[in-house]
Amino acid sequence: MITIKLLTSPTCPYCPRAREVVKQLAKEDGDVIALELSVTTDEGLEEAMRFGISGVPAIIINDREVLLGVPRMSDLRRVVERYRYN
Repeated sequence: MITIKLLTSPTCPYCPRAREVVKQLAKEDGDVIALELSVTTDEGLEEAMRFGISGVPAIIINDREVLLGVPRMSDLRRVVERYRYN
């Protein structure tokens, strides 16, 4: 199982597109669980601080890798594949 955490903010103009990419990947890949955390919540802020993230959207994969910004679907798939069997 691969966990993707998407950190967002209600005022972020890029977060809706990042949300679409992450949701689409989770829909297509049954091994992916997608969670969205707003940095305006305690949980979201703690995750951002834990990984040293200062901007959104940010994508955390299996609590081991961070992608900033809106990834292309192909790039996100490529990163997820590295964690498929680890």
